[in-house]
Amino acid sequence: MISTALGAKDTEKAKSASAACTLLSLASGVLLGGAALLFPNAFLHFFGADAATWDYTAQYLQILALGTPVVVFSNVFANLVRAEGAVQVAVMLNMLGTVTNIILDPLFISGLNLGVQGAAIATVLGNVLTALGLLFYLRRRNTILTLNMRKAFHMPHVFREIFTLGIPGSVSNLLMSAVNTITNRIVIAYGADTVAEMGAGGKAGMIVAMVVMAIALGVQPMFAYLYGAGNTARLRETFRKSGILAVSLGIVLSVVCFIFRFPICGLFLKDEALVASAAHITALGLLGMPLIGIYYLAVNYLQSVGKAVQASVLSVLRQGAVYVPLLLSLHGMFGLFGVFYAAPAADIFSTLLAILLLYRAIKKDLVSAKPHSPAKAKNTF
Repeated sequence: MISTALGAKDTEKAKSASAACTLLSLASGVLLGGAALLFPNAFLHFFGADAATWDYTAQYLQILALGTPVVVFSNVFANLVRAEGAVQVAVMLNMLGTVTNIILDPLFISGLNLGVQGAAIATVLGNVLTALGLLFYLRRRNTILTLNMRKAFHMPHVFREIFTLGIPGSVSNLLMSAVNTITNRIVIAYGADTVAEMGAGGKAGMIVAMVVMAIALGVQPMFAYLYGAGNTARLRETFRKSGILAVSLGIVLSVVCFIFRFPICGLFLKDEALVASAAHITALGLLGMPLIGIYYLAVNYLQSVGKAVQASVLSVLRQGAVYVPLLLSLHGMFGLFGVFYAAPAADIFSTLLAILLLYRAIKKDLVSAKPHSPAKAKNTF
């Protein structure tokens, strides 16, 4: 919404939106963290903690709950920085927090003998550092972003728009957590080795997915800005080039990860039998990865141009409405191997649906729209 407002030269709406996001992030962080502190058992049950992991998870959750307001704020505001075009700043600040986490983990876990609590403290401190970097950015840069939450109420309708446009990402993240819980509950019945194989086997697919997802997320502010500016010629060109890049990288990385599936799995497992099983899982998981960039691009494009319903449909289908029924039915028919086939089948189906929805949206918004005059086409992001 901020990128679209900037494209339309409506800086006041962009300021109101950033103020509303500040208010909502802090409020939701306090509510979520407070709920985790008041009802820890409910959270532990939901995320699938068992007798062997219960105490460790409870210790981690307690620290993380205390730091949740900072964690939520740093994640939200990094995306706001990205929304106004400062993508490199957002990436560097996120990397700062991540690198800090990586450095502090061994120090707190082993050096100070804090164990799981040390890992949680490192995570929170990494986010604190990112949040401090964001505050420094706000003070030193010429930015439309603001922490003045009173500005949110200058345009109260921005709250409704934020929730409407934010639904696809929210649904996707919530369903991802729920789906992982369901999958873990099924797989854990086959033993700890199988859980380890599934974890290692999914890493290669995660590499492909995260790279093409980064392209889709990086180009999303440009989609929204150009859409807000009415610059259909540049929007069409941006979509075409980002689509070519996402698909090309998806295909190349899928082939590379397939070729090196044994070494990749060997990074996480030492037993040769487990590595072989994990490599087989990797090969199956990569079946749906070559064109997965189209799916991520579709969700972000539809969200950027205000088609929240279509974007939500894609998110719900891949993460829940398609994957869960496939997981349960294939597991019922083929046992453990059915679990391995569920994810690539859901990815392929979701990608095909994304192509259909994209075709309809692009035909309406880009192909049928009259290109802008040269003067207006000079708008850049």
